[in-house]
Amino acid sequence: MAPPLRRFIKVAYKLLPILIVYAWYRRTHRGKEPTPKEAARLSRQGRSLYEALASLGPAFIKLGQILSSRPDILPPQYIRELEKLQDDVPPADFSETKRMIEEDLGPLEKVFEDFKPTPIASASLGQVYEAKYRGERVAVKVNRPGVKRMIEQDGAVLKWLLRFLGLFVDKNVAYSISSVVEDYLEHVDDEIDYLKEASNMEMLAKELRGQGVVVPRVFREVTSHRVLVMSYHEGIKISQVEELRRVGVDTQRLARKVSRLFIGMVLDKPIFHADPHPGNISIGQGGEIILYDYGMVGSLDAHTKKHLVRLYASFSLRDPKSIVDELLELGALDPEANRYVVERGFELAIRELGGESVAEWEFERLMDLANRLIYRFPFKLPRQLVLYMRMAGILDGVCLKLDPEFNLLKIIVSLLTEKGYLDEVRMDNVRSFISSMLETIVLVNRVGPSLLRRLEAQDFTNHRGGRQSRMAVPSTFIFAASLLYLHFNVHDQLPAYLGMVLAFILLLYDALKR
Repeated sequence: MAPPLRRFIKVAYKLLPILIVYAWYRRTHRGKEPTPKEAARLSRQGRSLYEALASLGPAFIKLGQILSSRPDILPPQYIRELEKLQDDVPPADFSETKRMIEEDLGPLEKVFEDFKPTPIASASLGQVYEAKYRGERVAVKVNRPGVKRMIEQDGAVLKWLLRFLGLFVDKNVAYSISSVVEDYLEHVDDEIDYLKEASNMEMLAKELRGQGVVVPRVFREVTSHRVLVMSYHEGIKISQVEELRRVGVDTQRLARKVSRLFIGMVLDKPIFHADPHPGNISIGQGGEIILYDYGMVGSLDAHTKKHLVRLYASFSLRDPKSIVDELLELGALDPEANRYVVERGFELAIRELGGESVAEWEFERLMDLANRLIYRFPFKLPRQLVLYMRMAGILDGVCLKLDPEFNLLKIIVSLLTEKGYLDEVRMDNVRSFISSMLETIVLVNRVGPSLLRRLEAQDFTNHRGGRQSRMAVPSTFIFAASLLYLHFNVHDQLPAYLGMVLAFILLLYDALKR
């Protein structure tokens, strides 16, 4: 689809200069910490990007929100500015909304007994109205009029901009931004398709049954791609901390409950709610958690879950080598990256945090660390991990308002321990260690006899007292120990395995003697 020329010129005029400056900085400063003066300049540039996206309308506001969760693309100074983008926009004219509802469902007065024309929520992509359907109070979520065409046009504009961008900026920068745009367009299509959202709601309603969570019920017979009718549930917004306390809610306990709910979805459910901002969570009269807006969901496959858990375990052990191994397994690090440089970066960053256990880190500090490392090194986050990181960051902010002493990483480590995930990691490490030991025994049994014959053929005479001394046994010990160390490459985990290693060395020595 060719973009309208006037729109293309307007968008290019606002965005292209900012993108060029950003691309130049990335090319000249990648892998370097900015000076205070450069950091201030980056903040001003991030502010310019924020203002440009906000002025270009709803589609670009959503793009900015997605960019704010992409630390592999933008420096922290840009991200801090884009995180300020809000989704609240003035409501569309009701006559247009009514026409769209009636195109999908039929005459408004025949479908609903009552329909209030003033929306109770208005966002960049949709609006929510209160109505009465078959005697029940319902919420009606409707696409913003013309939103699909707007997304298609602005998507075409962005794609054309990327073609020009690729002519004069680094190809890696152009590729990264292109990936973001494609991800954005795919994500936005999911958000405005309310049949998909209805399916997400029904799946999570089933998965969360009995956990003190309210997922609105979908009325399928009056739901379409553009209109979603669901049961109406009223509560106190989770951001209204003083009101929650006034009605007797223990906000510290609530913070733990909400965080365990969202992280539990990631670990145990086929999909997880990926947008826990305050407008999407309320607390009912009975203390139940009410969740709204299921357009943005994520999922982690078994492989990703496994290595995400192992990544947390590696951070707990403060082991840069294992951290890099797990990032490679997750597809979040370029395989051609200089491992020494990346491992050294993690090592220095962990030292910077004072050698504290991961469970004691403030989540904001960890996210800042991750943002700086991800931007400086050749990381490329898979979409499902980006959604998880975005969800965790928003969740942490929500829970900190409920409890200033809240620590999300403690919750995560606690859940991993309770569910046996960390025990699984430990058992995997033991199994891997034993397997490597056995491989080494086979290797030494193959090359050991030949090496022993060579060593025993070389007699070294010790002239002290005219006695002859054989060095085969010590040499064999050195050979076996060196081979084990090089093969396992366990670094600072070596002391934990030292007893096992020495036992195997004795076995190897015994095998070589025979």
